[in-house]
Amino acid sequence: MLDWFQKRLSFGAELSVPPVSVGQGGFLSGTHVASNLGWRPVEALCAGDKVLTFDHGMQTVVEMVRETVQLEAGEIDPTRCPMHIPRDALNNRVPMWLMPDQGVLMESDLIEDHQGDPFAVVPASTLEGYRGICRLHPDNHLQLITPRFEQDEVIYLEAGLLGYCPAPRDLLTIGVDLQEDIYKVLPIEEACALIEAMTTAEAVMMTGALPMTSPGAFQM
Repeated sequence: MLDWFQKRLSFGAELSVPPVSVGQGGFLSGTHVASNLGWRPVEALCAGDKVLTFDHGMQTVVEMVRETVQLEAGEIDPTRCPMHIPRDALNNRVPMWLMPDQGVLMESDLIEDHQGDPFAVVPASTLEGYRGICRLHPDNHLQLITPRFEQDEVIYLEAGLLGYCPAPRDLLTIGVDLQEDIYKVLPIEEACALIEAMTTAEAVMMTGALPMTSPGAFQM
């Protein structure tokens, strides 16, 4: 039985902390990334290495962003707590952690109904309660690493989780469309609505009842 199924919160449970943007993305050290040399810890990557991307094959890393986050012992602001992803919850082969604002590429027919594309990026914080994903206080000392590419990319983490890596921005390019958007990045409100709809659909499937979903049931 899948870990996420065993740990899934009962349907209808409210989020323990309303998702808010805290500006904290990145992958924790120890997370494995698919590269031209096989699965490598993200902290072992350097500029010039090649990483397997979701849409564009092997792409060269142009920059590595490294950050150390020190969490105070005991009680901390729950909005800053990393998200714990149970094994298999998002096609990840092992349990893993994501920072609250780290983007995750999700696939759902509910997205395709409204965009014509079944994929969208959501902040990890909006996944709380979905397939057992929750906020947990990990070690107090966190090493965050984010590879950057020439354009926005999505990379493979721990077998199948799809992590979003936005291209580098500077003061001259912030707010300027450098290219046609490759990925639809949902704001928190829309992402919450999507995950709620996906949770409902999966709960219905698990109970064995499969009612017809009317078009427009999820609005973006």
